[in-house]
Amino acid sequence: MPTDPFLTLTGITKAFVPGHPVLDNVTVTVRRGEIHAILGENGAGKSTLLNILFGMYQPDMGGILLEGREVIHRSPADAIANRIGMVHQHFKLVPTFTVAENLRLAAPPAIRPSLARNADIARLADSFGLAIDPKAIVSTLPLYLQQRVEILKALINRAELILFDEPTTILNPAEIDAFYKVLQQIAAEGRAVVVVTHHLNEVTEHAQHASVIRRGQLISSGPVAGRAREDFVRDMVGHEVDLSAALDGTGEAPGPVRLALHNVSVAATPSSSGLRDTSLTLRAGEVVGIAGVEGNGQRELFELVAGTILPDSGRVEAGRTHADGRPRAGLVPEDRHQEGLVLDLPIAINLLLNKIDEAPYARAGRLNHAAITARAEEMRAASDVRSRNVHVTPRILSGGNQQKIVLARAMNEDADIIAVYQPTRGLDVAASEEILRRLRDAANGGRAVLFISSNLDEIMRISDRIIIVYAGRAVGELDGRASRAEIGALMTGGAAH
Repeated sequence: MPTDPFLTLTGITKAFVPGHPVLDNVTVTVRRGEIHAILGENGAGKSTLLNILFGMYQPDMGGILLEGREVIHRSPADAIANRIGMVHQHFKLVPTFTVAENLRLAAPPAIRPSLARNADIARLADSFGLAIDPKAIVSTLPLYLQQRVEILKALINRAELILFDEPTTILNPAEIDAFYKVLQQIAAEGRAVVVVTHHLNEVTEHAQHASVIRRGQLISSGPVAGRAREDFVRDMVGHEVDLSAALDGTGEAPGPVRLALHNVSVAATPSSSGLRDTSLTLRAGEVVGIAGVEGNGQRELFELVAGTILPDSGRVEAGRTHADGRPRAGLVPEDRHQEGLVLDLPIAINLLLNKIDEAPYARAGRLNHAAITARAEEMRAASDVRSRNVHVTPRILSGGNQQKIVLARAMNEDADIIAVYQPTRGLDVAASEEILRRLRDAANGGRAVLFISSNLDEIMRISDRIIIVYAGRAVGELDGRASRAEIGALMTGGAAH
């Protein structure tokens, strides 16, 4: 396998606010035939580095060497002309177009004739291990297949280096394995691959080189071989973090039932099995983890607790409810952009959205901005939301800081229940640990926490009880100290052993 340097970023410095560099003198070399991981906390500058390389931003200082030749990327068109492609965290596809139409739109004029027939596109996709239906409308495809379209866009532009920004955030474990098989094939053909990720297992299992950025500065860069996950964590956050330590409860017996689902059923959808005759209880002072392969009723469970859907049969009982009968719960939904935040409203308003029409935040139909700002600043400080103030919008913040806002609002709710769905998705190690510890503290303080996640390691660390869902049913309940094998067997429809 070739290992010649393909590209070097030299001394890259970038500041969006004078005197506060997002990147400070960062130098990284990318080699052909290898997967190069870029690691760092949320807001460390990883995505900015990729966007500079792809011509989305211009560096204040530093430059790019492509096979020893200095190049300037004033736009993505320049990067594409230099055989660099990028798969963004949020896809750049036309959702109403077919797969074939999206690929033809992205292809240079010289390539389009070879993509004239859908059969040609299907054959090309198959050759890269990216099988897909060219006639499918993009908006109807699951996210992992939309991602394949983005990868094909780069490949048909003959990219020799492909950049991926948080590519596995949207994927389940099986899809992640398939994704890295594709990347390994791309690298084996002599191309270079750069992946920004928070998932340390992916780095140690699939990457050959890794660079760690902390608060805009390069901390380490070199081969992955011989380095443990703990080494990368220390470089990322600047201190030791025990990723295996259990997040223990108080040791006291759980308190009264705060929420009960009695034989609830919810109709299946194309992406989910729905729920079938499912029952569970949440008690004060405990964390109940929900484990299962995605699409087995987790979303419906969350929406029942949130009160956004009603069961087709069965009933939901909560100790405290809103006036309309919905359970009173602090909520952290799955998609912080679409469901958790109003990205273009100030942080202050987002923090207090659930109370914005109550005193002292509103008087006679008008907002009391002084009261809103004062309380929001208290919440921002307590939750370590890293922003200049509460008047900026969440859109400019990192994913970790955005999620801290959503969790702070949930904790501020006058509720005995906290329900979270994929609370650490897309977050770095330090931000994930902080979210988990705040949820454990909430349970230890007497709240009932429903923890729904596809991250089995986190479920095992934080849960007092683990309920496994399969095909819309709660097929088993295990103690929080259960083994991975016991949980895994139930997740796939077998019996715990």
